[in-house]
Amino acid sequence: MSVVAAATALLRAHRRWSLVAAYLIITLVMTWPYVNYREFASASYGGDARLIIWTLAWDNRAVLTGLPLFDSNLFFPATESLRYNEHLFGISLFTLPWRVFGASPVLAHNATWWLGLALNGMAAFLFLRRFVRDVVPAFIGSLVFAWSFYVMLHAHGHLHLVWVWPLPLSLVLLMRWFDHPRIHRLVCWMATVVLGALASWYIAVMMAIVNCVMWLILIAGHRPGTGASNPRATWMTRALHLTCAALLMAACVFPFARHYVGLRGTSVEAAAFSADVGSYVVPPDNTVVGRWWTALVDGRPRPIWGESTVFAGWVTLALACLGFLAMLQSAPGGGRRAAVFPVLVLVGFALSVGPTPPWPGRETAAPFAWLSALPGFEGLRAPARFALIAMLGLSGLVAFGVAALGKVLPASRRSFLLALAPMMLFESFVVDFPAGKPQPFEVPPIYRTPEVMAARSLVSLPEYTDAPDWFNGADYLYFSMLHWRPIVNGFGRTQPESHPAFLQRVRRFPADLAALREAHVQYVLLHADRYPDGARSILAAAMTNVDCRLVRRIGSDYLFEVSPHPMERNRER
Repeated sequence: MSVVAAATALLRAHRRWSLVAAYLIITLVMTWPYVNYREFASASYGGDARLIIWTLAWDNRAVLTGLPLFDSNLFFPATESLRYNEHLFGISLFTLPWRVFGASPVLAHNATWWLGLALNGMAAFLFLRRFVRDVVPAFIGSLVFAWSFYVMLHAHGHLHLVWVWPLPLSLVLLMRWFDHPRIHRLVCWMATVVLGALASWYIAVMMAIVNCVMWLILIAGHRPGTGASNPRATWMTRALHLTCAALLMAACVFPFARHYVGLRGTSVEAAAFSADVGSYVVPPDNTVVGRWWTALVDGRPRPIWGESTVFAGWVTLALACLGFLAMLQSAPGGGRRAAVFPVLVLVGFALSVGPTPPWPGRETAAPFAWLSALPGFEGLRAPARFALIAMLGLSGLVAFGVAALGKVLPASRRSFLLALAPMMLFESFVVDFPAGKPQPFEVPPIYRTPEVMAARSLVSLPEYTDAPDWFNGADYLYFSMLHWRPIVNGFGRTQPESHPAFLQRVRRFPADLAALREAHVQYVLLHADRYPDGARSILAAAMTNVDCRLVRRIGSDYLFEVSPHPMERNRER
């Protein structure tokens, strides 16, 4: 290798590692409101975050022990109980090494979450570099995808909705295979698509949409080279490869997807979780610009809780408009393929506004209504999540806008374009997050007792389903990671059809022990300190009920064993 070649390789390596360092530093800064770095291995938020920690831990346990994945330990006595939540198997493969080497489920979750956010930026950068020559425009554009407020909205509790790097990476791999069809490139693309599809059903649908859009644009913009002896044979070969790839990917995804057949969202949910024009242009309440808007304009800024706060950012929108105008005037580096970006913006926005879009035709002209009517897509209930597709489109337009600015600026001033990055990030940075920083959450000692560790089944009370403090229901899933025994408690997007009626009877403990006997529930674990009155009346009734007995008490936690039915006692004898 010549000195020049060695110096060039060293320079390229230096640039790569500089970019990696930049994404890691940005991740450190942007996650600051959400991370307790002093307690990184044990701190977690409640609600959905603990549900996801439990889900990943269960997936890892199923892989390591050979247990059926969908026969999880919640919603006892229901079968295939994992189907009532996202299985997240594609993400759990990345937490598995942490668990194998002894890391806690919380550390495995937190480390995967943190690194995933940095990977989002790196994957978007690789995608944009296929369209713009300079590093700076691609870098700034990637921040739109990696750190839009859509990501900040879900960052504290929805790992499966911020684990989105397979989206841009799949498009990179699809383009590489299209340009130079090789089997190993097709296999890499397939693996990325399957990993993304197994991370979340929403991401799976988005993966299908963006890859279909990219494929159509690749076909529309393709011009066979003059050296092609038989273009028709080439297209037939590609079509055959894609058909085989689609069948293989379907075979990989179907064993997971089949468990969700029959689960449906409702029109009320879809309407409540839809975006609108204001969602994209009005800054959220938990940002500096949102607080400014509230103080000087009106009260339209929306809170960080919910689904519809998908602020795109004013700097982002301005640069995207500039980039779109630049595309119209002259084809950017990607040529006709650059049309993928405005198409993604339109598709993502049209889906995100839900079943009643703000244009003539309403329900009959609603892309989300068309999509959710397809077999297997009935369970989609949060249209605003498709804003992520629009953000991917905006990232490309922003890269073109920055590239256009670079062309009109003197060479000595182009470095000032990097100042756009902190401006964009500033608009998405979260201030005064209502939940504060996550804190360590200890499992009560009573869950470590021999009775619980060997329990046939148990239920923890109070039960929070449909209660004002419903988010506390995820605590019981978190506690169950210590013993993995079947629990009546559940948490998530839906529940078994018969479960609400069963819970109504369980909540009457100890007045209605028949329901617990019928379901073969062995123990009731009562957390007295979680009741407003310390559960005095419940404890008094349970202590005097001959059909249940107190077997363990630790502090304000009481473990009662439900006596079996007399006929069952006779069988045991």
